[in-house]
Amino acid sequence: MNKKLLSALQAKCKDFGLSEKAIEDLATSGSEGLTDETSEEDIEKKADSLVPFAKFMQAEVTRKSQNKKPAERPADPPKGGNGDDEPEWFKAYKVQQEKQLQELKDENAAMKLEKSKAERGASIAAKAKELGIPDFLMKRISLADDADIAKELTEYKQELITNNLMPADKADIISSSEQAAKDDAKSWANSLPNF
Repeated sequence: MNKKLLSALQAKCKDFGLSEKAIEDLATSGSEGLTDETSEEDIEKKADSLVPFAKFMQAEVTRKSQNKKPAERPADPPKGGNGDDEPEWFKAYKVQQEKQLQELKDENAAMKLEKSKAERGASIAAKAKELGIPDFLMKRISLADDADIAKELTEYKQELITNNLMPADKADIISSSEQAAKDDAKSWANSLPNF
């Protein structure tokens, strides 16, 4: 076997995952006709001509190992996570981190729920104002989380009007701001005759 060819072949096939024995066998097969006086250029050409065979060998080994039944394949070493090979300090750290993560998840869920309730409350208040339902009549109203706000409040307003709890033509006057109500009362009082 030509040592220079072996060296050149090892350099070209180092990333193929072939064993040294496989590369030596390939170099032995390819050494035929080479001598110690063969030029570096000819040895490089010979090594280049052997690279496709090395690739073929690597592909064949890969194919055969993938076609093996699961029982025939060597067992993969455990990748950790089972806790047996973890140091105690790491186990304690991991428990602490999992606890903190769960607390953050719970806090996040609570904040999302609170935000959702606040947004829903704002939507209900805005729709009530749009429909002219006074704030004092809305204080005791509770809508289900999945209720259609517009539909429920429209029906509520209709019930108020039907039961004469809110005049149909003055619905907007009742819901006016407190300042507007004071202004209306003051102008009414000023319109009374003086005795």
